[in-house]
Amino acid sequence: MSLDIRIASRKDAERVAQLAKDTFVATFAEDNSRENLASYVETAFSLEVISAELADPASIYMWAEEQGIPAGYAKMRRGNAAECITGPKPVELQRIYAVSNQIGVGVGKSLLNMCIKLAKAEGFQTLWLGVWEHNARAIEFYSRQGFVDVGFHDFMLGKDQQKDRLMQLDLRR
Repeated sequence: MSLDIRIASRKDAERVAQLAKDTFVATFAEDNSRENLASYVETAFSLEVISAELADPASIYMWAEEQGIPAGYAKMRRGNAAECITGPKPVELQRIYAVSNQIGVGVGKSLLNMCIKLAKAEGFQTLWLGVWEHNARAIEFYSRQGFVDVGFHDFMLGKDQQKDRLMQLDLRR
């Protein structure tokens, strides 16, 4: 695998928005209603929202390609952490997704490693995230990488209130 990961810029907005929609739907369509999924995707991943996030200094997107073809992306967000995050100097890993045919071949791990590298370079000591309590594959992945459970929070997918497990990783190790 010859994966190229770089920080996305404003000029990537359309590609990031489309990949975000595609990967989110591919990940969650089987377990959620079409209406709730469509409502969330159109709001969270609209071109306007993604463009604004790419321009926001609190957000950082990583874009992964293999031989020029999108393979996945990640998003970190600087700012306030959930109350149950106990580690010092936290930064949130808001999203990390690989395209369906790239799951299990190292794209997610490579993106996570890039996030960890960037977080450490900025002086963060804790990486935290929320993951849907029914997303067993993601929970297993994060657990293998050293993330530990620290709590829960609610997440609205359209009109469906769901629970996310909150996990954190100590970056000082």
